This record gives sequence, structure tokens and C-alpha cells, in this order.
Amino acid sequence: MKQTIYVFLTVLVAINLQAQTNTTEYSGTYGNWTLAGEALTTELELRSNGTFRLRSVDNVYPQTFKYYTNEGVWIIEDKDIILNPSLKKRKPIVEMVEKTIGLQDSIEIKVNHYNEIYQNQKLIEKKKTEFDILTLYFNKKRKYRNLTRGRYDTGSCAWAPRIRNRVYLDSSNTFRIAKEDIQKIGVYTYGFIDYVEMRPKSKDSDYFEINIVVPMDKERMPRNKRVIIRGRRAYFYEVKGEVKKWLNPLYKKTA
Repeated sequence: MKQTIYVFLTVLVAINLQAQTNTTEYSGTYGNWTLAGEALTTELELRSNGTFRLRSVDNVYPQTFKYYTNEGVWIIEDKDIILNPSLKKRKPIVEMVEKTIGLQDSIEIKVNHYNEIYQNQKLIEKKKTEFDILTLYFNKKRKYRNLTRGRYDTGSCAWAPRIRNRVYLDSSNTFRIAKEDIQKIGVYTYGFIDYVEMRPKSKDSDYFEINIVVPMDKERMPRNKRVIIRGRRAYFYEVKGEVKKWLNPLYKKTA
């Protein structure tokens, strides 16, 4: 019942905001269309009543190529479109436990990866999961390791880049590096906008356990998602959380 009231009030607010601005130039259906007239990966319908329908690939794990369809509300802000403006973006949580276990010439790293699943704005499940690929760097970004499970590859295409500085993990998710003075550890994986950095508390620590929690909506709804529209083009795709106009745009479907 509370969720129904929330959606109803959100729609009323969106309709009121839209009434202040002419939405004719924005309303329509945008997509990366094939010659058959179907959207290849993304289709966004902006309705004149301030609601939208979006079909796109998983916004947390795009490598799965699973599709999700969502409906919500949109507003105009500084001549751009904001999808579901009242929903805050979900951010990953990274915590680190460090110890001194008496290793002579190495440092041991263990990584635990979890997903928090939300539905209708409520946490319904937290579970330990296996990541496909996770990048750690030590002190400097050029000193990185790409952690993978099994024989994970970046893609099936022949031109997919080779994974460099690769570390294959077993079920313990543990590996070792040569001992050094670690000032900073950076973490990045699917669900992150950019690296999350952590600093050890003790220079004597030789064991680090990194706990990563990636939150996501079960419905994969867009949250406070900006879309830049210029004429018939809608710039939808992001790099590090920012919409980039040099990425392939969506095009407004003509009648």
C-alpha cells in the first residue's frame, strides 16, 4: 500500500513539473534501431504525461546481456531528462580487514563479494556471489591485478582485448603478492562507477581481507538517470557515471 501511494505521489509531482515545460520536443521513442526497426540494446519511450518505459540490458552486469523493462517518471532539468529523479543511486560498499600473520616475503589478499538485492525499495536478499572479473591495484594504478574465476574472457569476439596481469582464483578467492609497503589499495568491478580506494592502518599488515557489497534493484530500474537529448539524438550511455556525447546515441523514431 505504501509503495502504491509513493508511486502515485511521484507521478503527480512529475506531471506537475512537466506542466511547467513544453514536453513536445522530448516526447517520443528513442533507440539504437536496426534496419528491421527494432532496438538493438536500448529503447526509451518518453511519454508526454511525464512517465517513461525503458528496455535495456542489465545496468549492473551488462556482460550478461540480460534485458530488463521498467516504467517510471521523468522530468526536464537544465534541458536534460532525468529518469526517476526521486531515487538515489545505489553505491557499492567496500570494507577492508587487515592483520599481521607473520608472512616473511609476501602479502596475502582475500576477496569476498556480495550482492544486496532490493525490490520495491526494500532489501530482500544479501548473498555471497562469485565475480567474473575484479581489478585491484596496489599504490599505483599501473600495478594492478585482474582477478578472475575460471577461464573468464571479456567476450566471445575475436577482437576482445586480452586480460593482462591476470590472477586465476580458486574457491578461496585468495592470492599472494610480493611483500611491499602498501600505502593504498584500489578496487574496481562490475557495479562500480570508478575505483574505490582504501588505505591500510598499519605498515606491518601482511593480510588483507576485502569485503565488497554491490547493491542493485531486482528490477534494474534507472535511478536518477540523466539522458541528454539534442534534436533527434538521445545520449544515454555513461562512462564513470557521466553521460558521454561521444558514445553512440539513441535516435528518435519517426512516424
